[in-house]
Amino acid sequence: MRGLRVEKYNGVVCAGCTVKLLGSRLDTFIFIDDGLLIDTGPSRFAREYIQFFRSQSIKLAVLTHFHEDHSGNAPWLALQGIPVYIHPSSVPVCRRRAELPLYRRFFWGGRDRFSPRPLNGDLETENKNLSVIEAPGHSFDHIALYDREKGAVFTGDLFVTPKTKITMRPENVPQIMGSLRLLLRYDFQTVYCGHAGVVKNGKEMLARKLAHLENMSGEVLELHRRGWSISAINKKIFPKTAPLTYISGGEWASQHIIRSIIEDR
Repeated sequence: MRGLRVEKYNGVVCAGCTVKLLGSRLDTFIFIDDGLLIDTGPSRFAREYIQFFRSQSIKLAVLTHFHEDHSGNAPWLALQGIPVYIHPSSVPVCRRRAELPLYRRFFWGGRDRFSPRPLNGDLETENKNLSVIEAPGHSFDHIALYDREKGAVFTGDLFVTPKTKITMRPENVPQIMGSLRLLLRYDFQTVYCGHAGVVKNGKEMLARKLAHLENMSGEVLELHRRGWSISAINKKIFPKTAPLTYISGGEWASQHIIRSIIEDR
């Protein structure tokens, strides 16, 4: 299928798309398990995703958070009568059309308004029950889904990479670390990640990310205690500026990590 890569792992269907621009590569993945669609993909690939959705038996959908690369095709699903669920805190956000900067509209497309249902409690499909875990940090409404039987977690944007180098301005690094600690209490091996796809050694990789953030936080707070500015600490820890920082006009930047570690404790 043009534009989408589709594979299956342990009964879970995974479909991914890729956007490239000026040295930045952005992969996005959605998953289907027992009739449940987890995230809906960006609307830039609406034609491909809709064709894919029509080839599947989707009974309901859930969004790990409201960002347009995860919710872009939710309005179409809602129009088909498929229930779409999201954390209650972002239901009002989804009822408004997303106002996005130009680069995000290019990468992922827009997101029309729709009316999702508030996610209250666990999710039940025909053959299983998935535990809903509140996992804020990347966004205020972020959740993860735990499948005890398969030993798997759908993590949205909580993982992405074991070594975080840039974040969006509103992200809260101490909250991200708290969410990682919470997930690591569960018994699982596989992670289904919104931007890394299927991570078979998922628990190990989440632990690596937590250790990396904890070590970085210790260094940042020690330098801050010595009187270093946020800008100076950022230059020491991240000497190179990521291309996406320029593309996004600073909405994505390593400096946001440093600031959050210092200010969001």
